[in-house]
Amino acid sequence: MNIEINVADITLATVVAAGFRYDGDGEEYPAEQTVGDLVAAQIVERLVQDDRWPSLRDRVTQIRNEEIRAAVRPAIDEALARPIHKTNGYGERVGTETKTLAEVIADEARRQLTEPADRYRSEKGSILQQTVRDEVKRAFTAEIAATVQKARDLVTKEMGDQIAQQVTAAVAAGLAKR
Repeated sequence: MNIEINVADITLATVVAAGFRYDGDGEEYPAEQTVGDLVAAQIVERLVQDDRWPSLRDRVTQIRNEEIRAAVRPAIDEALARPIHKTNGYGERVGTETKTLAEVIADEARRQLTEPADRYRSEKGSILQQTVRDEVKRAFTAEIAATVQKARDLVTKEMGDQIAQQVTAAVAAGLAKR
Protein backbone atom coordinates (compact mmCIF):
# COMPACT_ATOMS: atom_id res chain seq x y z
CA MET A 1 0.00 0.00 0.00
CA ASN A 2 1.46 3.34 -1.08
CA ILE A 3 0.30 6.52 0.53
CA GLU A 4 1.22 9.53 -1.45
CA ILE A 5 0.91 13.05 -0.05
CA ASN A 6 1.42 15.92 -2.40
CA VAL A 7 1.73 19.42 -0.93
CA ALA A 8 2.31 22.03 -3.58
CA ASP A 9 2.95 25.74 -3.45
CA ILE A 10 3.21 26.39 0.29
CA THR A 11 4.63 29.84 0.97
CA LEU A 12 4.82 32.13 3.98
CA ALA A 13 1.55 33.68 2.81
CA THR A 14 -0.34 30.36 2.87
CA VAL A 15 -3.29 30.55 5.27
CA VAL A 16 -3.24 27.71 7.80
CA ALA A 17 -5.93 28.85 10.25
CA ALA A 18 -8.90 31.16 10.27
CA GLY A 19 -10.64 32.56 13.29
CA PHE A 20 -11.45 35.71 15.17
CA ARG A 21 -9.38 38.19 17.15
CA TYR A 22 -10.24 41.09 19.40
CA ASP A 23 -9.04 44.66 19.00
CA GLY A 24 -8.21 47.11 21.79
CA ASP A 25 -11.88 48.01 22.23
CA GLY A 26 -12.94 44.38 22.63
CA GLU A 27 -14.49 44.26 19.16
CA GLU A 28 -14.27 40.93 17.38
CA TYR A 29 -12.94 40.78 13.82
CA PRO A 30 -12.08 37.93 11.47
CA ALA A 31 -8.39 37.05 11.26
CA GLU A 32 -6.34 34.55 9.32
CA GLN A 33 -3.08 33.00 10.43
CA THR A 34 -0.43 32.28 7.83
CA VAL A 35 2.69 30.15 7.83
CA GLY A 36 4.65 33.42 8.08
CA ASP A 37 2.73 34.39 11.24
CA LEU A 38 3.61 31.07 12.88
CA VAL A 39 7.28 31.32 11.86
CA ALA A 40 7.48 34.92 13.11
CA ALA A 41 5.90 33.94 16.46
CA GLN A 42 8.48 31.19 16.96
CA ILE A 43 11.35 33.51 16.05
CA VAL A 44 10.12 36.17 18.48
CA GLU A 45 9.67 33.60 21.25
CA ARG A 46 13.24 32.34 20.82
CA LEU A 47 14.70 35.84 20.54
CA VAL A 48 13.00 37.11 23.68
CA GLN A 49 14.34 34.19 25.71
CA ASP A 50 17.90 34.81 24.52
CA ASP A 51 20.24 36.73 26.87
CA ARG A 52 21.29 38.95 23.97
CA TRP A 53 17.70 40.19 23.43
CA PRO A 54 18.02 43.56 25.29
CA SER A 55 21.08 44.63 23.26
CA LEU A 56 19.50 43.37 20.04
CA ARG A 57 16.27 45.23 20.81
CA ASP A 58 18.21 48.44 21.50
CA ARG A 59 20.18 48.07 18.26
CA VAL A 60 17.01 47.43 16.22
CA THR A 61 15.39 50.49 17.82
CA GLN A 62 18.46 52.58 17.00
CA ILE A 63 18.47 51.42 13.36
CA ARG A 64 14.73 52.08 13.10
CA ASN A 65 15.17 55.62 14.43
CA GLU A 66 18.03 56.29 11.99
CA GLU A 67 15.94 55.05 9.07
CA ILE A 68 12.96 57.19 10.12
CA ARG A 69 15.21 60.26 10.39
CA ALA A 70 16.71 59.54 6.97
CA ALA A 71 13.25 59.17 5.42
CA VAL A 72 11.81 62.28 7.09
CA ARG A 73 14.83 64.57 6.67
CA PRO A 74 14.12 65.54 3.01
CA ALA A 75 10.54 66.50 3.90
CA ILE A 76 11.78 68.62 6.81
CA ASP A 77 14.43 70.30 4.66
CA GLU A 78 11.83 71.07 1.99
CA ALA A 79 9.40 72.45 4.59
CA LEU A 80 12.12 74.70 6.03
CA ALA A 81 13.11 76.05 2.59
CA ARG A 82 9.67 76.40 0.97
CA PRO A 83 8.20 79.93 1.04
CA ILE A 84 5.19 80.53 3.29
CA HIS A 85 2.68 83.31 2.74
CA LYS A 86 1.57 85.34 5.72
CA THR A 87 -2.11 84.74 6.57
CA ASN A 88 -4.72 86.25 8.82
CA GLY A 89 -6.68 84.41 11.53
CA TYR A 90 -8.92 82.86 8.88
CA GLY A 91 -6.05 81.45 6.82
CA GLU A 92 -6.44 84.02 4.03
CA ARG A 93 -3.28 85.46 2.46
CA VAL A 94 -2.24 88.89 3.64
CA GLY A 95 0.13 90.84 1.43
CA THR A 96 2.65 89.43 -1.00
CA GLU A 97 5.56 88.90 1.40
CA THR A 98 6.80 85.34 1.77
CA LYS A 99 9.17 83.83 4.32
CA THR A 100 10.61 80.38 4.76
CA LEU A 101 9.79 78.32 7.82
CA ALA A 102 13.44 78.66 8.88
CA GLU A 103 13.07 82.48 8.85
CA VAL A 104 9.82 82.29 10.82
CA ILE A 105 11.49 80.07 13.44
CA ALA A 106 14.51 82.39 13.70
CA ASP A 107 12.24 85.45 14.08
CA GLU A 108 10.24 83.71 16.80
CA ALA A 109 13.43 82.71 18.63
CA ARG A 110 14.69 86.33 18.50
CA ARG A 111 11.33 87.59 19.74
CA GLN A 112 11.31 85.09 22.61
CA LEU A 113 14.81 86.12 23.68
CA THR A 114 14.06 89.85 23.70
CA GLU A 115 10.47 89.66 24.97
CA PRO A 116 9.98 90.71 28.61
CA ALA A 117 9.76 87.76 31.00
CA ASP A 118 6.69 89.37 32.55
CA ARG A 119 4.66 91.57 30.20
CA TYR A 120 3.29 93.58 33.12
CA ARG A 121 6.58 94.14 34.95
CA SER A 122 9.39 95.13 32.60
CA GLU A 123 11.96 95.54 35.40
CA LYS A 124 12.40 91.75 35.44
CA GLY A 125 14.11 92.03 32.06
CA SER A 126 13.84 89.83 29.02
CA ILE A 127 13.64 86.05 29.04
CA LEU A 128 17.31 85.90 28.02
CA GLN A 129 18.35 88.31 30.79
CA GLN A 130 16.34 86.40 33.37
CA THR A 131 17.82 83.08 32.26
CA VAL A 132 21.39 84.45 32.44
CA ARG A 133 20.62 86.03 35.82
CA ASP A 134 19.30 82.72 37.19
CA GLU A 135 22.34 80.79 35.95
CA VAL A 136 24.78 83.35 37.42
CA LYS A 137 22.89 83.24 40.73
CA ARG A 138 22.98 79.44 40.75
CA ALA A 139 26.74 79.43 40.02
CA PHE A 140 27.46 82.01 42.73
CA THR A 141 25.28 80.16 45.22
CA ALA A 142 27.17 76.93 44.61
CA GLU A 143 30.55 78.71 44.86
CA ILE A 144 29.61 80.53 48.05
CA ALA A 145 28.25 77.33 49.61
CA ALA A 146 31.52 75.54 48.83
CA THR A 147 33.59 78.40 50.32
CA VAL A 148 31.45 78.50 53.48
CA GLN A 149 31.83 74.72 53.85
CA LYS A 150 35.63 75.02 53.56
CA ALA A 151 35.68 77.82 56.15
CA ARG A 152 33.44 75.83 58.49
CA ASP A 153 35.65 72.77 58.17
CA LEU A 154 38.74 74.88 58.90
CA VAL A 155 37.15 76.52 61.96
CA THR A 156 35.84 73.19 63.22
CA LYS A 157 39.29 71.65 62.86
CA GLU A 158 41.00 74.53 64.68
CA MET A 159 38.32 74.92 67.32
CA GLY A 160 37.65 71.21 67.69
CA ASP A 161 40.45 70.65 70.19
CA GLN A 162 39.50 73.73 72.24
CA ILE A 163 35.81 72.78 72.28
CA ALA A 164 36.64 69.21 73.27
CA GLN A 165 38.81 70.44 76.14
CA GLN A 166 36.08 72.83 77.35
CA VAL A 167 33.42 70.12 77.20
CA THR A 168 35.69 67.71 79.07
CA ALA A 169 36.39 70.33 81.74
CA ALA A 170 32.68 71.14 82.10
CA VAL A 171 31.78 67.45 82.48
CA ALA A 172 34.56 66.90 84.98
CA ALA A 173 33.44 69.93 86.99
CA GLY A 174 29.85 68.71 86.92
CA LEU A 175 30.88 65.26 88.15
CA ALA A 176 33.06 66.76 90.86
CA LYS A 177 30.12 68.71 92.28
CA ARG A 178 28.11 65.52 92.79
